Amino acid sequence: MKAKPIGTRELNFQSGDGIMVKGFQWYISFPEENVVGEMTDKLFLRDGFTLPTCKPGDMLDITFNRKGKPETITVIGK
Repeated sequence: MKAKPIGTRELNFQSGDGIMVKGFQWYISFPEENVVGEMTDKLFLRDGFTLPTCKPGDMLDITFNRKGKPETITVIGK
């Protein structure tokens, strides 16, 4: 999936069932059929996920595992 990062938020909290959740919420935009402009979404990246050095507006290639979780993120352009 080709997408652009538009924002990030650090997360560090205890879930309702007592599990500590630590990581980042990444907000992205990407082209989508029948959308004027771009579609937006958010991804949860667990603590320890390897993040590339990038900034809002860079073009990324995001791959997902079979469960729909982000697996790799690579900067492919500006």
